[in-house]
Order: sequence, then C-alpha cells, then structure tokens
Amino acid sequence: MPLSSGTRIGTYEVEGKLGAGGMGEVYKARDTRLSRHVAIKALPDLVANDPERVARFEREAQVLAALSHPHIGAIYGLEVADSGKSRYLILEFIDGESLATRLVRGAVPFDEAVTYARQMLDALEAAHEKGIVHRDLKPGNVMLTTENQIKILDFGLARVIDSDPTASQSNSPTLTFAATQAGVVLGTAAYMSPEQAKGRVADRRSDVWAFGCVFFEMLTGKRVFDGEDVSETLAAVLRADPDWNALPADVPPGVQILLRRCLARDRKTRIPEIGTVRFLLQDALTQPAAPEPAPVVVAPAKRPLWKRAVPVALAALAAGALGVTAAWYFRPVPARAMTRFGVPLPDGVLFTATGRHNVALSPDGARMVFIGGNRLFLRSMSDFEAKPIQGTDAFSNVTEPVFSPDGQWLAFFASIDNTIKRMAISGGAATTICPAQNPYGMTWGEYGIAFGQAEEKGIMRVSPNGGTPERVVTLKDNEIAHLPQILPGGETVLFTLATGTAVDRWEKADIVVQSLKSGERKRLIAGGSDARYLPTGHLVYAVGGTLLAVAFDLNRLEPTGGPVPVVEGVRRSPGGSTGAAQYGVSANGSLIYVPGAAGSSSAQVDIVVADRNGGLTALKVPTGAYESPRVSPDGKRITFGTQEAKETIVWTFDLAGTSLIQRLTYGGNNRFPIWSSDSKRVTYQSDRDKDLAIFWQLADGTGPVERLTRPNPGESHEPESWSPPPNQTLLFNVRKGTDVTLWMLSLPDKKVTQVTGVHSTASPTGAVFSRDGRWVAYTSTEGTKTTIYVQPFPPTGAKYEVLARGADVPHEVTWSADDKELFYNPRQGGFEAVTVFTQPTVAFGNPSPIPRSFTLGPPSARRAYDVTPDGKFIALAPAGTAAAAGATSVAVPVTAQMKINVVLNWFEELRQRVPR
Repeated sequence: MPLSSGTRIGTYEVEGKLGAGGMGEVYKARDTRLSRHVAIKALPDLVANDPERVARFEREAQVLAALSHPHIGAIYGLEVADSGKSRYLILEFIDGESLATRLVRGAVPFDEAVTYARQMLDALEAAHEKGIVHRDLKPGNVMLTTENQIKILDFGLARVIDSDPTASQSNSPTLTFAATQAGVVLGTAAYMSPEQAKGRVADRRSDVWAFGCVFFEMLTGKRVFDGEDVSETLAAVLRADPDWNALPADVPPGVQILLRRCLARDRKTRIPEIGTVRFLLQDALTQPAAPEPAPVVVAPAKRPLWKRAVPVALAALAAGALGVTAAWYFRPVPARAMTRFGVPLPDGVLFTATGRHNVALSPDGARMVFIGGNRLFLRSMSDFEAKPIQGTDAFSNVTEPVFSPDGQWLAFFASIDNTIKRMAISGGAATTICPAQNPYGMTWGEYGIAFGQAEEKGIMRVSPNGGTPERVVTLKDNEIAHLPQILPGGETVLFTLATGTAVDRWEKADIVVQSLKSGERKRLIAGGSDARYLPTGHLVYAVGGTLLAVAFDLNRLEPTGGPVPVVEGVRRSPGGSTGAAQYGVSANGSLIYVPGAAGSSSAQVDIVVADRNGGLTALKVPTGAYESPRVSPDGKRITFGTQEAKETIVWTFDLAGTSLIQRLTYGGNNRFPIWSSDSKRVTYQSDRDKDLAIFWQLADGTGPVERLTRPNPGESHEPESWSPPPNQTLLFNVRKGTDVTLWMLSLPDKKVTQVTGVHSTASPTGAVFSRDGRWVAYTSTEGTKTTIYVQPFPPTGAKYEVLARGADVPHEVTWSADDKELFYNPRQGGFEAVTVFTQPTVAFGNPSPIPRSFTLGPPSARRAYDVTPDGKFIALAPAGTAAAAGATSVAVPVTAQMKINVVLNWFEELRQRVPR
C-alpha cells in the first residue's frame, strides 16, 4: 500500500510522496534520530511479491553501498518491515530538480552543460572502477541540486561486471526484457545502447553511449533518438543517424567528434572507457581554434630528400665535435600526443608492501618496477609482460624501490636485516648500502640516496656506494619526515612533514623545503603529502586519492599559483600508515600510478572469511577502505573501521548476512573498534572531544556515547582487548610520540594502572586476552627487535617470549578459540600458529605455517584479522581476491584485475592544465 504521511519506518517518519516509476515509489521522510530529511524508496505493490524484483531491489542497495562519490546519490540503509514482506531503501534526499525537468525549458548553456557532463563522467568512472555499469543513465535519473551539482540516481538496473560472467550473461536478457515493458521505460528506450536494444549484454561501453545521448540532449534540447512509442524509438536507436546539425554553432569541433565516438553504433569502435571520455573532453575544450588556411606559395624545386639528408647528418656530426650538441639536445620539441593504457599484474600476483611505495619509474620512462608477491617485478615499456627480478624474493619483504639516475640499478629497503640494498636491474647479488629503519620514502639522485625516518632519525643521506648515513635534517619529537628529495643544485631538500599519530595526519601534513646549509625551513603547502618536484617546474602532491599540481619557482622556493587536480583515483597507503601515494613520474614526462578511490587515502579491500587451508569466502559487504575487523565474542557480528580522506567511521555487520553494514559512529574521527566481553558494546578511539580518548556505546546504535579514558596532553589512547567477566578489564595503549606503553582500566572501580614492563617503540602492543582471561599476549618492538610475549593476568612480573627464527619479526598476535594456540605474522607473506602450554609451566611448540590469501601488515600497523569462535579468520583481502580464488558467495562488486595505469607524454597535459 502507498505510504501515507506520518507512517513510521524504523526511525523515519514519512512526510509525503516524491514520485513513482517502474523501479519504485519514492517518499520524502524525516530521520527522527539525526534530524535530517531522507528519501525512502519502496517497491510498487504490483511487483512487491516478485522474487526477481525483490532481488534486484536488494542488489541496488548493495551496489549503492559499494559507491561513495559526491555525484552519486548515497544510501543510508535497507529497512525490512511487515515480517520481511516490505523492503525500503533509505536514500539521500536531494533538494533540486531532475535534468529531465530542466530540459523541458530547452537546451542547457554550453559551459553549464560541460560542468554537468564532467560531474557525470566522474561519477560513472567511480562506478566502473567498482565494476558497476549503470545501464539506465537518462535525464530522469540525474538530479540537479540547488548548489548546481549533479547526482546520479537509480542503480536498479545496474549490472555488476568482473564477477561471475555466467550469471551476468543469463541475467542480462531478463533485465533488458523487464526494462522494455510498456509503462516502465518510456523514457529509457531513447538512451539504450544498440546492444541493449538487441537484448545483448551491456558493458561499460553501454554507459558511454548513454552519456553521449544525455550530453547531446543537454546541448540541443532534443533527444538524439525519438519516436512515438517504444518500438519506434528502439528502431531509431538501431538505424537512425543523429541530427548533427542540431548542435549549436558554439560547440567546439572536438566536442562534436567526441559525441560521434560516444554514439558509434558498433561498440568495437566506440570509446571503450568513461575515463577516456573524460580526458578527451578536456582535450577538446583546451584545443586552440583551427588556424586560418595559409596562402599557397609556389616554392622552387628542391633536391630529393636523400640528397639533402647527407649534408644535414654531416653537419650534425660536426656540431657534436664542436661541443654544441647539448644545445641541440635541449631544443624545444613539438608537443607529442599522450597515450594511456593499463598494465595488468601477472596472473595470481597481488601488490604487496602497500604501506610504503611499491611502484617506481626509471628516469627515461623506459622501465617500471613494482612489488608483487613480496618480490620486485621489472617491466620494460617495450615488453608484453613483467618479469620477476631474480634474487629479490630472498629478502622476505622489500619496500621503497627507486631507480638510479642512469636507470641501470635499483635501491630498496629489505626488512629481513633492516638495510637499504642495491641491485642491478637484471637481478643477481645485492649489495648492502647501509642500515635503516623502515624508510618513509626514498629518492636516488645525483646528490646521493635520501630517505625519511621517524622522529630522532630525521632525514638521512648516504652514498649509493655504501657507507655511514649522515643526518641532513633533524626533527622534533612527534614529527615524521616523508619522501625527501634533494632539489637541483644540491642545497635544499623537499619533504613532507607530519606530526602526531592521528588518522588524518597525512592529510594535514605540511610540504616543506629546508636548506641543507642553514637548516632554515619553509612551508610551501599546508595539507598534503608525498610531494615530488618535476623538471617542468611543478610540484605534484597527494590529497586523499587525488594528485594535485602547483607551479613552483625553484629560485625563490615558493609556489606561483594555486593547486590544480591533475590525476584522480590514485591508491594510497592503507589505514593512513604513511603518506605514500602509489605513483611515479619520469624525467621525460611519463606517469604511472596504481588506481584507487578518488576520495580515499586508503586501498580498497574485501572482508573475507578464511579457513586454515587457505580457502576464502567474501562476506556480503561492499568493497571499501576497511581496517581492524573484530569478531564479537558470541560470533554473531563484526565491527570494523573505514579510513577515508575526511573522516573515519566505525561500522557493524551481522554475519548472518540478512542486513547491510550499519554505521555506528557519528561525530569526529572514530577508529580501532573492539567488542566488549558480553558482545553488547563497541569500544573505540575518538577525537570527538578534541583529544584521542577511548569511548564506548551500545552496538545497536541506541543510548549515549560514554567516555572511558582521559588522555594527558600529547597522548593517544587506543583500545586493545576486554577481559571476560567478572574482571571486566580493558587493556589499552598509551602512545606519546614513539613511546607506547600498556595500561589497564578496571571497569567496576574505573581505576587506571600501567602494566609494568610492557613497552614498544612506535608500534602498537596488540595486547589481547586469552578467552579465559588468564593470559595476555602482546608484541614488543624496541630498536630493531620485534617479538611476542605471553604473561599471566593479573600481572605477576613474569613474561615468556615466543622465540623467533632468524630474521623473523613476529607480530599481529591473537589466541585461538580454545586458547591452545597463538596465531601471528612472522614475516611479510607468512602466517603461523604455535601451540601454547601453560601447565606445569609456560612453553611453546614448534611454529607451523598456515596458508593465507588475506592481508597482514607490518609491526607498525594494528592486527588486520580476528578469529571466530569456530576457528576461522575474519580478515581483509585486496579487492577481487575472493573472486579470483573461486569463491562463489561474492554478492557485491569486485574490482577488475590489478593493474598499473600508464600515461606517456603526461607533461603535455600538465603544462596545459597548470601553466607556469
């Protein structure tokens, strides 16, 4: 039945009907809890009992939950009422009018139409990167807000690609048939691609066609294809030619060409990617007007070309002998066309070492390296595939690869012995350059190798031939220097300076330069990280998943203009552990980058369930920038955090899979969630009161948020583990600078005391109670030693070390469900279990390896997995891992094969977009 005003659905009170269509009925409602308006979408009565339509309705919820973009209407939840008979999508309420309503008044002015087109392209590209094709883009599904922004709506017909091709093939004709029923898509047939009109499978190119239709209609005020009914309209789509004369005279020729390529009836000749459309639109708008034809001049006859070539060549040789070849080499060269393509990783290879830089480009742009499967791969631009560099797999974990200035050598950090090493690009034996602590970025230039360190180490420089590093920049307590680059002239270093331990420290970091002689420091940019100086006279740096560029005066050491976004969707370090953005730029103008979320500073991952044999099952949770999953003690729910550019949020999810993920926290940045021992509350760190304290609240979102700790100035409190009743004790870290100590809060008496003898440098203790509450396991990192200890609880002063083998750095420890084993991360790429004996004394068995395909982190990161009561693992895996492993329960979008995007001659675009 239609919803009447005053009807309550959960915490939402209906105020009135907004509209209706074949995909659903939409109502305006008020969220009584958060005091905001929302839109509620309900299935029409005629199809409310149709299993396929109900499934499609829920799939729309999952698709929207997977998307987070300023130009896509957001979803807040899925409500189920009437004992499961009624389902409602709770959506973002958008105040404005549809593009269809606007077009009733005629064509949109060119500049305004281009603005809307760009926003549509950004939104569609974000969806396509998630493996989602809209399939029903039309003016009626595009809202214009009162702030003159667009929002794309209605993903009810969206198709998830890159998942199960068989399912997609079988579902597509049914969905297309449903979409052509009379009374459902009278306004949709005009925007169907020819392949959809023929009942064939839609892909990304179908959205390219629909965009072309909508853009044409904005510019002309009339549809590209029209008819008196659906049949005539579909016939026009299949056979009629657009009226290109209808385009206004002020539409640039390049835009007209772009529209023709979007509306190519044969999709093999259509522009294949929305991202390509976006770049081509930019190019079309920046192309200069065609010059007037030059007068025809009759020139005297010339000698044949081959006769003229000989003296030219001889003259060039003579010039070289006279020492003027350098002037010829640096001559102005004509603009070259940019070329874009993607380089997929080899089958079965995933990016590793994602917390630090894991891609690099040689100075001449001829080769790239990346870290996959815990080793270095080299790919020449002239080759078809990447090849592993022999010998790099021996170091267990490598990070921060950089090319030598001549492109023939590589330097990288090897965690197996905490050193920087050098190796020829062909592989072979590696030479140790110097000891180091996991660097925060590294560069190799004509003035040596520079690398960043935390706090007292500052910025170090060392000869590539080896030796003792010299400190060239000293830092204060609580400071971190990231990616130092010694600028031309050798007298100044450029780097990112971050402070504190807050989750957004890299977004709030300063990009600075400092004199190597005087030590004078100058701030260039507030808010950004991972800056590089380019030979074009620009600084490029990262904010979230976007690269920005600013013109830079090298003599005055200051920017000469404002920042301009130049690349969107660059992968960042997961969890904000470092300021690393995964991109590289060559001296000759090529760019490489690992695609990621445009608005996020974290990598996209799936939440998976893994068994001890390495099998994976993906939870019905959309791909996202997740961290720190934790299982409730009763095994029914999980809690986890999301790390985005602007805020961090704590979420919960019912493992039964009967509902969507639920947002738990509002206000401030909230992270590091753990469960209370009775599974009723979630405890987390929050900065909502301007400090980094610990709070908790009921897991169902009701009731108040309560503060549990009050940090001293400069401290950060991080919850770790609750003991079972009756003690009800919380273990938590107190972090001050790089010093981390373990404390405990007794809930009954609210008493806070330090756990004596537990200390770590920079890294969390990861302290966790055994299930019976009698023991605590934790990690201690001091200097270059990282190890795991077990001690009784309450503390007696005794502690027992889990002995490491060789260069192992055991961390990320937790207990098995029966308290008989410890699971931990021994090294990059590893995962082990060790038996624990507590009677008659504490002892440990021999470690046994456990196969895994999920992600574990370095000692500096929090534990990235948890153990369920039935002995399985809840963990994070790179997006698409479960699907690649053959998991069949993936019910959410997954990304395509991991790849590196390459842009040749990128400097041409940079100069146009950011003139000096």
